[in-house]
This record gives sequence, C-alpha cells and structure tokens, in this order.
Amino acid sequence: MSPLVKRNSNIQRFKDFLANPEKMEKTLNDNDPPDELKDWLKRLGLLHGVPFNYLVPNEKMLPNESIRFFQVDFNWLYALIEGACSISHINENEALKKNILAKKLQAAAQINSKDKLNQPPDHITGFFMRSQVVPGWPKLELVAFDKSGKELTNVIRMDRPSASTLLYMVEGKIDHVYIREPAVGLHFGIAITGDKYLRYVTVPSTAPAGTKPGDQMTVKPEQPQFRDSDKRTLKVNQLATSMDKTLHENNANNAPDGKPLAFTSAEFTLEMVEGTQEVMFKNKITSGEING
Repeated sequence: MSPLVKRNSNIQRFKDFLANPEKMEKTLNDNDPPDELKDWLKRLGLLHGVPFNYLVPNEKMLPNESIRFFQVDFNWLYALIEGACSISHINENEALKKNILAKKLQAAAQINSKDKLNQPPDHITGFFMRSQVVPGWPKLELVAFDKSGKELTNVIRMDRPSASTLLYMVEGKIDHVYIREPAVGLHFGIAITGDKYLRYVTVPSTAPAGTKPGDQMTVKPEQPQFRDSDKRTLKVNQLATSMDKTLHENNANNAPDGKPLAFTSAEFTLEMVEGTQEVMFKNKITSGEING
C-alpha cells in the first residue's frame, strides 16, 4: 500500500469514527483526562488563576485594614469550569467530544466535602483580609466556627493572592473567626497600654477557687518604667523589684510553710510571658445567608 493510499485510508477511518457518536462515546469513556489537566481544573475550582479584579471588582470593596466575608456561588464555579472546558470548540465534533467528557472534567474540578464521599459541600464560605498583619505575621492561625459553635475544619484554601491580602475558604457557613498570632515561640512583654499584669507563682488560700499557678492575678498591674523617652528600653531591675514586692504582699510566691520564696530569673520569666494575641471577627447573617 502506497503512503498516499494509507494516508487516505486513515483519514477515512477517522471520518467514520467522528460520524459514529456511539463509537466515539465508548472510546472516550475509556480514557481519563491527563493528570496535568485534572490538576489545572482542580486549582481553577479553587479560584487559582482567576484575575483578582474578578474576585474583588472594586478596590473600595476591600480597603486597607479590612475583612470582607463571602459565600461561594456554585453556579458561578460551574460556569467558570464550563467556560474553561469550552475553549477551542469550533465545530460539531469538538462540541460532541466536550459533551462526552464534560462529566469527567467537572469531576476533576469538584471540591469534595469532608463528611460526604465524593460529594461537594453544601456551603463554602470565606473571607478576604487586607491588612499589614498579613505580611507581618506570615504564620497567622485562623479558626472558624459556625453559628452553633462547631469548628469548621475542612479548610478549602488559605493563601495570599497578594503581599497584604489573605484569602480563606472553608466548608460550612462562617459565623465568626478567630485570628491569632503564630504560637511558634515564647512571647514576652507588657501590654500595649504599658501595664503588666502579674501571675500567681504559688496559689494562696485566699485566691479564687480553681486558681492554678500561672493564672493571672486580679491585683493592680505593675507600671514599668523606661530608660528612654521612646519607651523602647525597660528598667528591668526596677520592674523585677516591684514584681517581687507585689507577689510577697499577696502571698503569691511562698513556700508550703508560708515563707516567701526568692524572686529569681525563673519567676521573672513567668511574669513576662505573654499569651498570643487574638481577635474575633463576627460575620453578619441575614435570613441565613452570608453578607459581607
């Protein structure tokens, strides 16, 4: 068989294949989309690659130092995936192949629920936060809760579309969210107001029931003094002496026999430890729907 005859024969077989929808469907159903395509569609379903001005059409909707809640519209996501899968459909054959493969392509992009096998979540909500906190604390901890107080643990996406913008998406309806400093190390310092509340080293019998060593005392806080007018350098000896005096006056650093214990660097460290700061944002809910 000459090359020309063979070529014409292949062309005819291909035409016959395209002219037989049932045969085409059987053949295509036995083939899965390439992994690269499935990965790309999965990321697109998570809004990766979507221009930011499609997600936030106007900068005034997300001003500096703001947080804006949203609810994902699954119809919008479906239209997004449908549009991506419709690229280059210029003839009936391409459209036919697309219709046969549509279910597989949609399945590749589907976001799955944590509790329902291979099923999409009932709701996906989230927020944009634009703040200098985002670049300042790259390891921010976020914990979202629904209206009943249940923690929403299936985080769909959490990253930074830009240096100062955080995008967070989770399965369920967010009622409120806690944003915390990263608890990756010890934090020392005084309150932003300049006060320093003390903690119990030992617990006297006069303390409230259930008090444990390390709990905060209810006495008047210490007022640290500074070495410079910019309040950048503490007078450490003065602060330690003042702490020692207050603890002894309140029997909060005593031995079992009641005798005062020495105030060492260990006690000073305990008093200077600060818990991680957190802030809670509550979402506005009207008729059960999420509003920004």
